[in-house]
Amino acid sequence: MLEIVKNIQGKQLEFTHFFGFFSDEAKPFVSCNCQAKLEKYFTHKNVKREFGEITPLLLTEEEIPSHIILVCLGKKEEYSFEKFKEILITLSTKLEEKSMINVDSFARNLDVKEVLKKMVLSFQFYNYQYNECKSEKKPLDRSVFFAVDEDMNDLIEEYYVLGSAINNARDLVNKPYNYLSALDLANYAESLANSQPQIAVKVFQKPELEAMKMGAFLGVNKGSFDEPKLIYLTYQGNSDSSDYIGLIGKGVMYDTGGYSIKSSMNNMKDDMGGAATVLGVFEAIAKNGLKVNVKGVIAATDNRIDGKATLPDDVLTSMNGKTIEVVSTDAEGRLTLADALTFIQKEGCKTLIDLATLTGSVVAALGEYITGIFGNDQALVDSVIQSGKVEDEDLWQLPITGYVRKMVRSSKVADLTNSAGRLMGASSAAAFLEEFIEKGNRWVHLDIAGTAFHTSPSYQEFYGASGVMVKTLYQLLKNNI
Repeated sequence: MLEIVKNIQGKQLEFTHFFGFFSDEAKPFVSCNCQAKLEKYFTHKNVKREFGEITPLLLTEEEIPSHIILVCLGKKEEYSFEKFKEILITLSTKLEEKSMINVDSFARNLDVKEVLKKMVLSFQFYNYQYNECKSEKKPLDRSVFFAVDEDMNDLIEEYYVLGSAINNARDLVNKPYNYLSALDLANYAESLANSQPQIAVKVFQKPELEAMKMGAFLGVNKGSFDEPKLIYLTYQGNSDSSDYIGLIGKGVMYDTGGYSIKSSMNNMKDDMGGAATVLGVFEAIAKNGLKVNVKGVIAATDNRIDGKATLPDDVLTSMNGKTIEVVSTDAEGRLTLADALTFIQKEGCKTLIDLATLTGSVVAALGEYITGIFGNDQALVDSVIQSGKVEDEDLWQLPITGYVRKMVRSSKVADLTNSAGRLMGASSAAAFLEEFIEKGNRWVHLDIAGTAFHTSPSYQEFYGASGVMVKTLYQLLKNNI
């Protein structure tokens, strides 16, 4: 757990001080009273001057903090946000039990507020661990103080809240199914609402789902021992507007594939990554009081099987009356989302963003660090992509063509087919969801199948859930789209 320390009066010697410097500068850029004393150490031949290298110093003078770590930022003319992001990973993974970060020495020619924001988020992201299921827990406790010329406590607090919400979303995805069922997720949402008066929540039970004729959603749950839950959240931060943005998160708590059973089910606990993102966004916008109105819906279920489970060739009737031939029971997420999309539009939302760990095809196309994005409104798609750029979460737009729409409508026995095969699989899944978007409504679909969970992380982050898209959507909502 990372703690932000706001007052270290008289305790500076307890902290390890981190300073950034350029390899081609004659003296350190240090905005504190220890600069003169530090200069003589700075010229020492043992100071490493290659980009990204660190030099620890143990000093004893009374006038200077005793523990200092110098971080080389490379050449001054080459320094950029891209370079800073590389430095930030090094910095985040080298934090000590008590660390003081000289922010200005790392910002230099960059926007100091953006640098500080990224520091707060990165430090929390990299100093995260999930150890709930371990008998012996080794806490990763870190305390950080940010030394910066301007008063930026409000910015630090805002992004500390956002970083905590991201990590809470990661916790949800990392929990195994026997720790987090649909009921447990509903209880979590209710607990979040109870702690934040701006959030209202309603959990719909199976009889209510039947009354609403959510046949697609219920079809996924049909063979499970645990009943489904439709989790409906409302946040009103702007009382001057009656417009709500809709967030829809795929909440398949565990994906066995149903009767189209998966050959490997390891890590299928992550199939509710979209639901976790929605809950993380609600936590962040409520705690930070964003002036925006948002509704969220999560159709939560698993798809374990018994003799009652939906079979391939079955035909389901969705909430909006369209019939769906089940070609593959492993294409279940889009069935739950179909009814969730219909529900939230009936609740008045005309701008919709859904998030789902939906297809292996998007992983094959884009890998594990780029989210696939589809949509019917280019301005909205562009806004999400731009927010992702600001927050260092990459997205790539993929097509929905007339050809793939025709494939989705190719069933001989129903209005739609829930699977059009492996080719263009991410696009056909998006085309299926598009069938449930009412005319005139703006919609974006985010396929986070590759980005939500990392079994072999490439950037030194903790194994497992990434909390992807929480900060992108937070930025989007903060900008009021």
